[in-house]
Amino acid sequence: MPQLVELAAILLGAFPVLLLPAPQAVTASILGWLLLPLIILDYRHYWLPDRLIILLVISGLLAGLLLNPSITWFDRGAGLLAGFASLEAIRVGFKRWRGYEGMGAGDPKLFGALGIWVGWQALPIILLGASAIGLCVILVTRSALTQSSNFLPFGSYLCGAAYLFATLV
Repeated sequence: MPQLVELAAILLGAFPVLLLPAPQAVTASILGWLLLPLIILDYRHYWLPDRLIILLVISGLLAGLLLNPSITWFDRGAGLLAGFASLEAIRVGFKRWRGYEGMGAGDPKLFGALGIWVGWQALPIILLGASAIGLCVILVTRSALTQSSNFLPFGSYLCGAAYLFATLV
């Protein structure tokens, strides 16, 4: 398994170099490398550590402007707030309605951290992309909500969609 992680890290670093100018390529590679442990931890353990999300926020504040200089500080701050608030409202609303957790508390934090990197305007596209990735994974593996697990690593799908957006758009 370590070889797969190393291969993923190489691909996350090389892919932007093929598509973007140097400053954006380096920044998109850094974003990918920051997202990789979150993808792995969420996929394996359904866990998005606060320390890694805080690191994502801080790096987004420092390097996010290099990725896309046209996104203003206001748009990034609004992305943080809108990303967190939208998924947190869904998480809390579902819990009150159904009486049990339907989404982990890390997903809203992660979505807010991604908002720092890409601004509020990109959040609907990332959410749609994450949902599409999740649906494709379910259809391909046919493992949706099996008897062994009722969970999906939605944070992993959010990370994948955000990386693709940052690299391709």
